[in-house]
Amino acid sequence: MEEIKFKRKGELLKDEEGNLLLVNEFNEAYRVDEIVAYIWSICDGKTFNEVASELASQGEVDIEEVKPPLQDLISKLKSASLIE
Repeated sequence: MEEIKFKRKGELLKDEEGNLLLVNEFNEAYRVDEIVAYIWSICDGKTFNEVASELASQGEVDIEEVKPPLQDLISKLKSASLIE
């Protein structure tokens, strides 16, 4: 998984209340927070390690701290057909 470049799918929208939604190609919407929306937005054309490195530098934390929760989130985004 670490060498594969992700491809972002779907789109990021806001509902009437201003909540962020990720909507996949099947028109299934998932309410997300700003962090998840940001991670989804930076995934396009990057490998897992590139995304992890960018997050670690943004949060000023060690990359190894970022990898486990990022791996979990990537799996969920893939399951929801929001990245491939």
